[in-house]
Amino acid sequence: MERTARIVVALLAAGGLAACGSAEPPRPVPAATPTGGPAGATPAGASDGSAGPPPASPTAQVTFDQAVVRFLKGKSGRTPRFVGLCADAKPDPGALCAARRATVDEGEVYGIGAPYSEVDAFLLMRRDAGGWRVVDSYVPGVAGGEAAEPPAPAWFRAVG
Repeated sequence: MERTARIVVALLAAGGLAACGSAEPPRPVPAATPTGGPAGATPAGASDGSAGPPPASPTAQVTFDQAVVRFLKGKSGRTPRFVGLCADAKPDPGALCAARRATVDEGEVYGIGAPYSEVDAFLLMRRDAGGWRVVDSYVPGVAGGEAAEPPAPAWFRAVG
């Protein structure tokens, strides 16, 4: 079985993710107001909080969950049952969740696996004006596995 297929099968069929309750939920990127400030900021000329110019219509941003599901579906061709952050997940061997493991210059590293089980893969995620996206992924090899483990990317060193 090719390595990518094995990775996806491992992600989809694994048990729960251990120590996954340590991740802090991703915070949404605030929509910009016409003055360019964060959402909820008082528009220029409306210091008392009164109605200023109407806010610009928000553009659709890719949520964290959508980015992970799109990535995993692209790898497997199937839509995984992704339940969000592991801290909020209930034990379910058929589901996948994510737990933040590190913050690096390139973004945030999340471990992916079934709730209350081991991490099967790591995703380097970045949030920008369009929302969340998967920048890179890494699946550590299994000792005694069929293929040699690929070299770990530089961002993976922060995971420890």
